[in-house]
Amino acid sequence: MAVFTIRARKRYAVRQEVSLHKAEGRRTRGLLIELSSEGCRISNLKRGECVAGDSVTVEIGDVTLPGRVYWAHDGVAGVRLDNALFGNQLADLVAIGRCEPEMARYGT
Repeated sequence: MAVFTIRARKRYAVRQEVSLHKAEGRRTRGLLIELSSEGCRISNLKRGECVAGDSVTVEIGDVTLPGRVYWAHDGVAGVRLDNALFGNQLADLVAIGRCEPEMARYGT
């Protein structure tokens, strides 16, 4: 039996290495696997490295996104962003996460 989940925001599958900075200064690396305008899902984290409620900053290349770990288990964490992304910001990050050439992102 298929189970469908209704989500508040559309989610985009991506694959991008990211750095995750915790408030106390610790840094870890992970793999961004899903992105929406209000949050993201990061995998390949060490077990117990992120705990729900942790204040973090997600670094995607030159872009920094402050947020809070909403849930975490089995090396995967969901981060709710402090500020929602604008449509063009989300589109650019999705394109980067899907390794699209820069020229293709702008339709030229």
